[in-house]
Parts: sequence; C-alpha cells; structure tokens
Amino acid sequence: MTSAELATAGESLYGSQWRTPLSKVLNVGTRIIRYWERGERRIPEAIAARIRQLADIGPIGLIIRSSIRRAAPELSRFQSHRTAVQVLADLSAAGII
Repeated sequence: MTSAELATAGESLYGSQWRTPLSKVLNVGTRIIRYWERGERRIPEAIAARIRQLADIGPIGLIIRSSIRRAAPELSRFQSHRTAVQVLADLSAAGII
C-alpha cells in the first residue's frame, strides 16, 4: 500500500481528520500512521489488507454511501460508511446483489 492509497482510504472512511480514528481501529499509534503517510516506514501487508478491507465497499457500496450522506448529512463519514456496509450485507443476504 502506498502512502497515497493510505490517505485516500483514511479520508474516505473518516474525513479529513482520519488519522486518529484509523489508528484506533488498527490499534496502532497516530505517530506510526504519520510515518506511513509520509512514506518513512513501510505499511505491513497485514495492516494494508485490513485498511483495504475497511475501505473497499465496491461501486454499489459507494452509491449507497453517497445516498446515505445526502439523506443524513449529520452522520459522520464513518457512520455513513458503516451503514453502507450493513446495507450491502443485508442486500447480499437477501440475494438482491
């Protein structure tokens, strides 16, 4: 994972103040997040996979998340993302997608 990919995923999940929430989810310090962001340290593959898993909701998920953001702008980006993940899971379980 590149530092640009990290920043894109972090911002997609948590908005402009993504470093602290992502560090909490990954159980690492914010300092290591900043090292990764600046490219000073390599992001371990297991961590990169976890970040990708958190951020990757596919094109249908992106549409759902966008709709949630428009319908409920008071929700944080992460709350919108988490809701979109749940909607995707429910639709998949119902055999709709």
